[in-house]
Amino acid sequence: MRYRIASAIFALTTAGVLTGCADGSGGLPDAGLMMRDAAISAGAIDSAHLALQAEGSVPGFPLRGLEADVSKSDGGSATGTATLPTGSVTRFVASQGKVFSRSDNGTLVPLPSGFPSPSGMIGRDGGLARLLRSLRDPETVGREQFTGIDAFKIQAVVPAESLAAILPGATKDATLTIWVRVRGAHLPLRTTLGFPEHPDAHLNVAVSKSQAASLPGKQS
Repeated sequence: MRYRIASAIFALTTAGVLTGCADGSGGLPDAGLMMRDAAISAGAIDSAHLALQAEGSVPGFPLRGLEADVSKSDGGSATGTATLPTGSVTRFVASQGKVFSRSDNGTLVPLPSGFPSPSGMIGRDGGLARLLRSLRDPETVGREQFTGIDAFKIQAVVPAESLAAILPGATKDATLTIWVRVRGAHLPLRTTLGFPEHPDAHLNVAVSKSQAASLPGKQS
């Protein structure tokens, strides 16, 4: 069953995040500690369902959206769909760093090098873990209700080089906003990437359980 997370979430498995470490700001927990533990958990992901959705013209992201089941096994593989800037949807498969569009008759056509590599986003050296490890100036800025859930709001800066696996053409730093649960497992409820030079552009990234035990792209 697909675990859909509405509108802009970046759901990394962060059970085990410490809850009792305060930064002195009115009892708010230390953002650096929470993001450090989130990066460790992200690095442990070896298969997942990814969903990326652009709002506005996101610099370095050549698509409107992308959804895929990805795995780090066998050198990295993925199968999914991409929504192009024209609004048309194309199916694709990826294997060992190469990405191909798949026609209705099964023909595979190599996609341009700027196309995001889904399998490159997960795992210890994947884009998501690198992004969380490299955050600058993380700060817990408040505690508020997010979709009816008590949450801490964290903001940080993402260096441009850390965006490469998600946004191959990124050349500028981005901002990151995450809401994480106050109680229970501190799972991020929502994450949004923002771009200071493009205030109307945002990229929403969701990570959830893979929809399939085996990827269709591996089938004969």
